[in-house]
Amino acid sequence: MDPINGVSIEKYAELCALMAETDNDKSREFAIAEANGVPADDWVAAKAGWTARMSDPADMGKTALAFMPLYRVAQENMRGGGEPCALETYSRLYAIVYFGGGAPSKRDVVTAIVEREGHTYPQWIAYNTYWGEVVGEEKSPRFDMEKARTFGKIVKGIADGGS
Repeated sequence: MDPINGVSIEKYAELCALMAETDNDKSREFAIAEANGVPADDWVAAKAGWTARMSDPADMGKTALAFMPLYRVAQENMRGGGEPCALETYSRLYAIVYFGGGAPSKRDVVTAIVEREGHTYPQWIAYNTYWGEVVGEEKSPRFDMEKARTFGKIVKGIADGGS
């Protein structure tokens, strides 16, 4: 894929991971971009361009599919590898988000749920990106059947009224 204003998809994924906790604060984004060799104007153009490519129906998800593994690796590199949270924590949050009576497709609802549980929305995205592949994507090389079973038991227990 061709870079946008000199920002490759790999660099875009890295910058997105670094900016996960900026809450779209442009001054913070610009500082991170510039500290990583991307001028603010190029960041603005790249962010708009990569977002447009990923949301273009004609792209058929190709750009998003290329981006997500790069983003996951960038997140892992930032935390030094390893899990972003325990499987039990993710399973519990997942159950609350999806079976707790909210609207999991609405960011503000999910944000309120995860914050009530002591986490941030960017943390939830990191958890979901990591664990979704491990426990939910059977075609993933990272899929782990034993962990998927543990996840399923925890989620079912909470969905059925447990804690």
